[in-house]
Amino acid sequence: MDQQDDRGRQPQARVGRLTPLLAEAGWLVCGGLGLVVMIMLAALAALVSGSAAALLVWFLVLAPIGVIAGTLGGLAAQNEARARLLGPAAATGRRAAREVAAKTMWAATPGHSLRPHGRWARFYEACARSVARYHDIVGTLSGGPGRDWLARIGGTLDAELAEALRLARLGESLEPDELTAPGETVYQVLERLRKAKQSFAETTERAAAIALDLREDSDFVHIRAQLDMLAEQVPQLRELGA
Repeated sequence: MDQQDDRGRQPQARVGRLTPLLAEAGWLVCGGLGLVVMIMLAALAALVSGSAAALLVWFLVLAPIGVIAGTLGGLAAQNEARARLLGPAAATGRRAAREVAAKTMWAATPGHSLRPHGRWARFYEACARSVARYHDIVGTLSGGPGRDWLARIGGTLDAELAEALRLARLGESLEPDELTAPGETVYQVLERLRKAKQSFAETTERAAAIALDLREDSDFVHIRAQLDMLAEQVPQLRELGA
C-alpha cells in the first residue's frame, strides 16, 4: 500500500538549506552580500592607492551599485526559490487557473461562428456583454409590473442581438482580401454595428438607473415614463434591415 502511495505522488525537487532563506528574504540577503563585496573592493582600492581618504570615496561610489545589483538579483533568486518550494504542482495549478480565466472571459458572451478576435467578433461580443448585463440587472429585481416591463424589453434586446450577429456574419463574409478594396456595404454594416454597440450599452446603463429606483412600493406611473424612454432607446437593427 505504501509503495502504491509513493508511486502516486509527484516527485518533488530537492530543496537545499539556502532555498528557504532565499524564499523568505532573498532580496535582503543578496543586497547585503552586494554591499559587503563592494566594501571589500573599496578597501582593496584604498590599499592599492595608499590613501585613507580613497576608502571613503570608493565606498560612496561602489556601495550603492552593490546594494542595487544585489537587491535585483535577490528578487530573481527569491522568486526562483519560492517556485522550487511550491513544486511543479503549484506551477501547474497557476497555468490551469490562467486557462480557466481565459475560458471564462470568452464564455461571458454567447457562442458564435465569427473569426476569433476579429473586428466583427469584437463588435458582436460587446453587444452581447451589454445584453447579458441587462438580464443580470433584471434578475436582481423582485416581482412587479416594473420588472415585467423590463423583462419584455429584454426579450426585444435578445431579438436585436440576434440581428447584430447576423450583421456581423454578413460583414465578415464581405470582408475583402488584401488585393480587394472594401465595398460600400461593408462600411454600412460597420456603421450599424457601431451604433448598435453604443445603443446596447446605453440601454443597459439606463436600465440599471431604473432598477436602482424601482421598488415594490414605487409609483409605477412615474417609472412607466422612464420605461417608455428605455423602450425607445433599444437598438432598431431589425427595422433598419427591413
